[in-house]
Amino acid sequence: MLFSWSRFSVTTRMKQNLLLLFCLNILLISPATASLASDEAMTIGEILVEGNRRIETATILSHIGIKPGDPFSPKQIRRDIQAVYDTGFFRNISVDARDFEGKLKLTFIVEEKPAVKEINLEGNDEINEEQLRKIIDIKVNSILDELALEKNVQKLKKRYEQDGFYLAEISYSIEELSPYSVAVTFNIEEGDEVILKQIKFEGNHDFSDEELKQVMETTEHWFMSWLTGSGYLEEQVLEQDMERLLSFYFDRGYLHARVGDPEVTLSRDKTELSILIPVEEGPQFSISSIHFKGNHIIETALLAEKLESEAGELFNRSKVRKDVAAISNQYAEQGYLLTEVYPTTKENARDKTVAITFNIIEGKITYAGRISISGNDSTRDKVIRRQLQFVEGDVLTSSKLRRSHERIQNLGFFEKVDMQTKKNPRENTLDIDLKVKERLTGSFNIGAGWSSVNQIVGNVSISQGNLFGRGQKLILSGSIGRVTQDYRLSFTEPWLFDTPLSAGIDLYMRTRRQLRFSRYQVNRTGVALPFSYPLSDYLRAYFTYRYEEVEILNVPTSATNFLKRQEGATVTSSTLFSLVRDSRDSWTRPTRGSRNKISYEIAGSALGGDNYYQRLMLDSGWHFPLFWRVVFSLRGRCDYEFSYAGRDLPLQELLTAGGAQTVRGFQYSSLGPREDGQVVGGNKRIIFNYELNFPLVDPLAGVIFYDMGNAFAEGENYQMNNLRTSAGVGLRFFTPVGPIRLDWGYKLDRKATESAYEWHFAMGTYF
Repeated sequence: MLFSWSRFSVTTRMKQNLLLLFCLNILLISPATASLASDEAMTIGEILVEGNRRIETATILSHIGIKPGDPFSPKQIRRDIQAVYDTGFFRNISVDARDFEGKLKLTFIVEEKPAVKEINLEGNDEINEEQLRKIIDIKVNSILDELALEKNVQKLKKRYEQDGFYLAEISYSIEELSPYSVAVTFNIEEGDEVILKQIKFEGNHDFSDEELKQVMETTEHWFMSWLTGSGYLEEQVLEQDMERLLSFYFDRGYLHARVGDPEVTLSRDKTELSILIPVEEGPQFSISSIHFKGNHIIETALLAEKLESEAGELFNRSKVRKDVAAISNQYAEQGYLLTEVYPTTKENARDKTVAITFNIIEGKITYAGRISISGNDSTRDKVIRRQLQFVEGDVLTSSKLRRSHERIQNLGFFEKVDMQTKKNPRENTLDIDLKVKERLTGSFNIGAGWSSVNQIVGNVSISQGNLFGRGQKLILSGSIGRVTQDYRLSFTEPWLFDTPLSAGIDLYMRTRRQLRFSRYQVNRTGVALPFSYPLSDYLRAYFTYRYEEVEILNVPTSATNFLKRQEGATVTSSTLFSLVRDSRDSWTRPTRGSRNKISYEIAGSALGGDNYYQRLMLDSGWHFPLFWRVVFSLRGRCDYEFSYAGRDLPLQELLTAGGAQTVRGFQYSSLGPREDGQVVGGNKRIIFNYELNFPLVDPLAGVIFYDMGNAFAEGENYQMNNLRTSAGVGLRFFTPVGPIRLDWGYKLDRKATESAYEWHFAMGTYF
């Protein structure tokens, strides 16, 4: 006897199921029914699969529920046929049951769907084939799936709608190449481009059509639409525009506003669309009073301080939503994360006012439950856990959650950090589900590039920012340029002895040639031992000991007396103490917060060495979010140093300005005290930087900046009226290791001997 399920031209699941049931019913009432009745007393001895070419037999058997030793069951066989068919790999399935040595041998006979060997596009002229193929998600050698073909037709149609071909017709055809392979062709009839000629409103009285159009993303076609891509109808965007219009009215006090379904009309020549949007504005309401109900833990006056809504102003739904979030956050900051806040309104139709009541259901103190971490294939759990501001059983607050997220993100090991809370069976307890997506933290680079200081530069580097998944950092690098040569070996252990004490070692050898004025060379070879320890969440103390051998050579006879005195070899032995408070939300791309640093360095005396000097440094950078992800940043830096015990300040420690890190628009170290027209540097420096950072296409951002600064000689005071100024624009390309910066700076107070502008190329953060 034979159970059979064949699929010919049926395209929907409903038709498939009906046909399956029909075939099986015919079989069950056929003359074979008598033999089936007798077979039901038999057991299954063996199950075989025939006809499969690409699909493994084991894969098919895994979807078959009946097993050897089971009693024969037509009902189970029907389920198994459906289960195998549901895999989507087969178009014909039949089951042959035969008596074999006193038991039944079942053979599932399958006919595989053909594989897609070709995917073709025909009829596309306005949109090139490469763009359309990016949309199609069917792959060559995949199993033919007509449901997937239908989905791709809709995706292609939506793409044409985006370009204004609203009447485009798209279908597909299948050509058999062999019994086991087919070619799929998407047939496209693009039709004429249909532009959105007009958007009109009906029923609006308080706001003009033009004011309402400004709310919408859908826009009318205009002469620059070829560049902006606007002026075409996208149904999904239009639906979102209806929500935007409704929110526009709700945010201006129109509590009963309604926006009806848009009426889209196609012109007779089928080249233009017009949209008519019906609007019911209704009366405009203002806020008569604001009340709180149910709050016992936090006083009403404290809750009211955080509200944006005020009595007497127009009702604004967006503000009310922000107020709900602000009230919830006040409770969450104190550990009441399960507090619920919902607003209610009471209207007074006579005087067009509304009273708002924030109803508060205060929860209890919330505790951290189980903390689960996933996605960290390389990074050890403890590297992540030590960045958390809480452990299991601690009181949980919103600030602890937010700061923990920032600290983990700032490690630089992860592309994405997702921290979610979910209820624990224990009362007033939340589990924390932390999912991370790791990024590559190691790199090997060899190549050549261009630097605004060195021009052509060759470099090689090996780095690992998360060595063995322990969070340790190792850098081995070397670069050779026209002006500088730099070799470095650095290792940092961020948690020495499993404590938050960071320790490291930095070995370096640097050569710098002065080419612009007196031609001399400075060689520096040294070792630095940095340590740091957190004093609080945002405040950290730093201590660095540095031992450095410095050689100044090739000083020409025409050099200044100061340069001649500096020639030769000296040793610097110094300690640097710093306090840094860093509250930035991101170290590589900050949008809010600040970084403030005060440092004191002393060299010589009891530390030994030949160079005796002291230096005080102040550095403060701030970031303020504005609108549309635009961030305003400002930074001020001030340095002061002096020698003692009758020594000169060493040449390599003198302060200059100009270049990518100080005052853009000026050449590196071109600003500062001069001798015989040559910049030698001073003992004072002040720098101010202002930036407006705005997103372009991620990960690219644009910058507008204004810089001012200078360096001053011993005996001079800080002279604000002598600060050099520049302005310019730049680009930021954000990478996992930090931003790549390209800036163009224009001198605002250019002197006759200076160029008008400078290009600067650098890596790393600026603020």
